[in-house]
Amino acid sequence: MRLLVSPAVAEMGIDVCMALVRGAGVSNKSNPLEKRKKAVVAELQPQVEGLLDHPVLREYRRLQQEAGLVDSLPPAQHLLTLAGRNGRLPNINTVVDSYNLVSVQTLLSIGAHDTAHITGEAVRFVVTDGSERYTPLGETAPIPVSPGEYAAMDTEKILCRMDVKQCAETRITKETTGFIVYVQGNRETEYSYLQKALTDVCELIKETCGGTYKIIEREIL
Repeated sequence: MRLLVSPAVAEMGIDVCMALVRGAGVSNKSNPLEKRKKAVVAELQPQVEGLLDHPVLREYRRLQQEAGLVDSLPPAQHLLTLAGRNGRLPNINTVVDSYNLVSVQTLLSIGAHDTAHITGEAVRFVVTDGSERYTPLGETAPIPVSPGEYAAMDTEKILCRMDVKQCAETRITKETTGFIVYVQGNRETEYSYLQKALTDVCELIKETCGGTYKIIEREIL
Protein backbone atom coordinates (compact mmCIF):
# COMPACT_ATOMS: atom_id res chain seq x y z
CA MET A 1 0.00 0.00 0.00
CA ARG A 2 1.33 3.45 -0.95
CA LEU A 3 0.49 6.88 0.47
CA LEU A 4 0.39 9.57 -2.23
CA VAL A 5 -0.10 13.28 -1.55
CA SER A 6 -0.81 15.55 -4.51
CA PRO A 7 1.08 18.86 -4.83
CA ALA A 8 -2.23 20.75 -4.61
CA VAL A 9 -2.99 19.17 -1.24
CA ALA A 10 0.55 19.78 -0.01
CA GLU A 11 0.21 23.46 -0.99
CA MET A 12 -2.86 23.68 1.24
CA GLY A 13 -0.62 22.74 4.17
CA ILE A 14 -2.07 19.25 4.50
CA ASP A 15 0.41 16.54 5.46
CA VAL A 16 -0.22 12.91 6.28
CA CYS A 17 1.53 9.87 7.71
CA MET A 18 0.14 6.35 7.55
CA ALA A 19 0.62 2.79 8.78
CA LEU A 20 -0.67 -0.58 7.61
CA VAL A 21 -2.01 -2.81 10.41
CA ARG A 22 -2.43 -6.57 9.99
CA GLY A 23 -3.75 -9.34 12.21
CA ALA A 24 -5.71 -7.12 14.60
CA GLY A 25 -8.75 -8.40 16.49
CA VAL A 26 -11.46 -5.75 16.71
CA SER A 27 -13.98 -5.97 19.56
CA ASN A 28 -16.76 -3.78 20.88
CA LYS A 29 -14.99 -2.68 24.02
CA SER A 30 -11.83 -3.10 26.10
CA ASN A 31 -11.97 -2.48 29.83
CA PRO A 32 -8.33 -1.29 30.07
CA LEU A 33 -8.96 1.08 27.15
CA GLU A 34 -12.13 2.39 28.79
CA LYS A 35 -10.17 3.15 31.98
CA ARG A 36 -7.55 5.00 29.94
CA LYS A 37 -10.25 7.01 28.17
CA LYS A 38 -11.78 8.04 31.50
CA ALA A 39 -8.41 9.15 32.84
CA VAL A 40 -7.67 11.24 29.75
CA VAL A 41 -11.12 12.87 29.81
CA ALA A 42 -10.71 13.76 33.49
CA GLU A 43 -7.39 15.43 32.66
CA LEU A 44 -8.77 17.31 29.64
CA GLN A 45 -12.10 18.52 31.02
CA PRO A 46 -10.72 21.63 32.78
CA GLN A 47 -8.85 22.59 29.59
CA VAL A 48 -11.60 22.13 27.00
CA GLU A 49 -12.55 25.78 26.50
CA GLY A 50 -8.97 26.83 25.90
CA LEU A 51 -8.19 23.87 23.63
CA LEU A 52 -11.14 24.65 21.35
CA ASP A 53 -9.29 27.80 20.29
CA HIS A 54 -6.00 25.99 19.71
CA PRO A 55 -4.20 27.00 16.45
CA VAL A 56 -4.37 23.43 15.10
CA LEU A 57 -8.17 23.34 15.43
CA ARG A 58 -8.49 26.88 14.06
CA GLU A 59 -6.58 25.84 10.95
CA TYR A 60 -8.75 22.76 10.40
CA ARG A 61 -11.83 25.01 10.69
CA ARG A 62 -10.37 27.51 8.24
CA LEU A 63 -9.79 24.78 5.65
CA GLN A 64 -13.33 23.50 6.08
CA GLN A 65 -14.88 26.95 5.85
CA GLU A 66 -12.91 27.77 2.71
CA ALA A 67 -14.34 24.60 1.14
CA GLY A 68 -17.87 25.60 2.15
CA LEU A 69 -18.32 23.09 4.98
CA VAL A 70 -19.50 25.72 7.42
CA ASP A 71 -21.53 23.34 9.59
CA SER A 72 -18.75 20.77 10.11
CA LEU A 73 -16.35 20.47 13.01
CA PRO A 74 -12.84 18.98 13.02
CA PRO A 75 -13.03 15.47 14.54
CA ALA A 76 -10.83 16.38 17.52
CA GLN A 77 -13.02 19.40 18.28
CA HIS A 78 -16.13 17.22 18.21
CA LEU A 79 -14.49 14.76 20.61
CA LEU A 80 -13.33 17.54 22.92
CA THR A 81 -16.83 18.99 23.00
CA LEU A 82 -18.27 15.60 23.92
CA ALA A 83 -15.65 15.12 26.63
CA GLY A 84 -16.38 18.53 28.11
CA ARG A 85 -20.15 18.20 27.94
CA ASN A 86 -20.65 14.52 28.81
CA GLY A 87 -17.48 13.65 30.67
CA ARG A 88 -16.71 10.76 28.32
CA LEU A 89 -15.63 9.75 24.86
CA PRO A 90 -17.88 7.61 22.64
CA ASN A 91 -17.52 3.85 22.42
CA ILE A 92 -17.52 2.59 18.81
CA ASN A 93 -15.05 -0.30 18.79
CA THR A 94 -11.52 -0.86 20.02
CA VAL A 95 -9.79 0.48 16.89
CA VAL A 96 -11.92 3.61 16.54
CA ASP A 97 -11.79 4.23 20.29
CA SER A 98 -7.99 3.94 20.21
CA TYR A 99 -7.51 6.52 17.50
CA ASN A 100 -10.19 8.80 18.95
CA LEU A 101 -8.28 8.79 22.23
CA VAL A 102 -5.05 9.89 20.52
CA SER A 103 -7.00 12.41 18.43
CA VAL A 104 -8.42 14.17 21.49
CA GLN A 105 -4.98 14.22 23.13
CA THR A 106 -3.14 15.60 20.08
CA LEU A 107 -5.98 17.59 18.41
CA LEU A 108 -5.12 15.82 15.15
CA SER A 109 -7.49 14.28 12.61
CA ILE A 110 -7.03 10.51 12.56
CA GLY A 111 -8.84 7.85 10.56
CA ALA A 112 -8.75 4.16 9.68
CA HIS A 113 -10.05 2.18 6.70
CA ASP A 114 -10.51 -1.56 6.18
CA THR A 115 -8.07 -2.60 3.45
CA ALA A 116 -10.42 -5.38 2.30
CA HIS A 117 -12.62 -2.62 0.85
CA ILE A 118 -9.92 -0.32 -0.53
CA THR A 119 -9.58 -0.56 -4.31
CA GLY A 120 -6.08 -0.34 -5.76
CA GLU A 121 -2.67 -0.24 -4.14
CA ALA A 122 -2.57 3.37 -2.95
CA VAL A 123 -4.36 5.91 -0.79
CA ARG A 124 -4.25 9.29 -2.50
CA PHE A 125 -4.82 12.71 -0.94
CA VAL A 126 -6.14 14.93 -3.71
CA VAL A 127 -8.21 18.05 -4.37
CA THR A 128 -11.66 17.12 -5.64
CA ASP A 129 -13.06 18.18 -9.03
CA GLY A 130 -16.67 17.35 -8.14
CA SER A 131 -16.92 14.09 -10.09
CA GLU A 132 -15.82 11.80 -7.26
CA ARG A 133 -18.05 9.08 -5.78
CA TYR A 134 -18.67 9.39 -2.05
CA THR A 135 -21.10 7.50 0.16
CA PRO A 136 -20.78 8.86 3.72
CA LEU A 137 -20.83 6.60 6.74
CA GLY A 138 -24.45 5.97 7.65
CA GLU A 139 -25.75 6.53 4.11
CA THR A 140 -26.60 3.98 1.41
CA ALA A 141 -26.24 6.14 -1.71
CA PRO A 142 -23.56 8.54 -2.96
CA ILE A 143 -23.91 12.26 -2.36
CA PRO A 144 -22.44 15.15 -4.41
CA VAL A 145 -19.00 16.50 -3.55
CA SER A 146 -17.97 20.05 -4.39
CA PRO A 147 -14.81 20.85 -6.35
CA GLY A 148 -11.95 22.32 -4.34
CA GLU A 149 -12.21 20.09 -1.28
CA TYR A 150 -9.45 17.73 -0.20
CA ALA A 151 -10.12 14.03 0.21
CA ALA A 152 -8.47 10.68 0.80
CA MET A 153 -9.29 8.38 -2.12
CA ASP A 154 -8.63 4.96 -3.56
CA THR A 155 -8.95 4.35 -7.30
CA GLU A 156 -12.75 4.49 -7.34
CA LYS A 157 -14.12 6.42 -4.35
CA ILE A 158 -13.56 8.94 -1.59
CA LEU A 159 -12.45 7.24 1.62
CA CYS A 160 -12.72 10.37 3.76
CA ARG A 161 -13.93 13.88 2.90
CA MET A 162 -12.07 16.87 4.38
CA ASP A 163 -11.00 14.68 7.34
CA VAL A 164 -14.60 15.11 8.56
CA LYS A 165 -16.44 11.90 7.66
CA GLN A 166 -15.32 8.64 6.13
CA CYS A 167 -17.14 6.56 3.54
CA ALA A 168 -19.48 3.72 4.44
CA GLU A 169 -17.60 1.02 2.56
CA THR A 170 -14.32 1.03 4.51
CA ARG A 171 -15.59 1.41 8.06
CA ILE A 172 -13.88 -0.66 10.76
CA THR A 173 -16.02 -3.57 12.01
CA LYS A 174 -15.51 -6.69 14.14
CA GLU A 175 -14.74 -8.56 10.90
CA THR A 176 -11.83 -6.22 10.09
CA THR A 177 -8.38 -7.77 10.42
CA GLY A 178 -6.31 -5.46 8.22
CA PHE A 179 -6.58 -1.70 7.86
CA ILE A 180 -4.68 1.49 7.25
CA VAL A 181 -4.59 4.21 9.88
CA TYR A 182 -3.43 7.72 9.09
CA VAL A 183 -2.81 10.97 10.93
CA GLN A 184 -3.48 14.21 9.08
CA GLY A 185 -2.07 17.59 9.99
CA ASN A 186 -2.15 21.16 8.70
CA ARG A 187 0.02 24.28 8.58
CA GLU A 188 0.07 24.41 12.38
CA THR A 189 1.65 20.95 12.81
CA GLU A 190 5.16 19.64 12.31
CA TYR A 191 5.59 16.35 10.46
CA SER A 192 7.45 14.91 13.47
CA TYR A 193 4.34 15.62 15.57
CA LEU A 194 2.24 13.58 13.14
CA GLN A 195 4.76 10.74 13.20
CA LYS A 196 4.72 10.62 17.00
CA ALA A 197 0.92 10.55 17.04
CA LEU A 198 0.86 7.76 14.45
CA THR A 199 3.23 5.65 16.54
CA ASP A 200 1.11 6.30 19.63
CA VAL A 201 -2.04 5.19 17.77
CA CYS A 202 -0.41 2.05 16.40
CA GLU A 203 1.06 1.05 19.74
CA LEU A 204 -2.29 1.54 21.46
CA ILE A 205 -4.05 -0.52 18.79
CA LYS A 206 -1.39 -3.23 19.08
CA GLU A 207 -1.78 -3.28 22.87
CA THR A 208 -5.58 -3.37 22.68
CA CYS A 209 -6.24 -5.42 19.54
CA GLY A 210 -3.02 -7.29 18.82
CA GLY A 211 -1.54 -7.50 15.34
CA THR A 212 1.47 -5.81 13.78
CA TYR A 213 1.97 -2.54 11.95
CA LYS A 214 4.23 -1.10 9.29
CA ILE A 215 4.83 2.60 8.70
CA ILE A 216 4.23 3.64 5.07
CA GLU A 217 6.34 6.61 3.93
CA ARG A 218 4.37 9.30 2.13
CA GLU A 219 5.18 10.29 -1.43
CA ILE A 220 4.57 13.82 -2.75
CA LEU A 221 3.58 13.48 -6.40
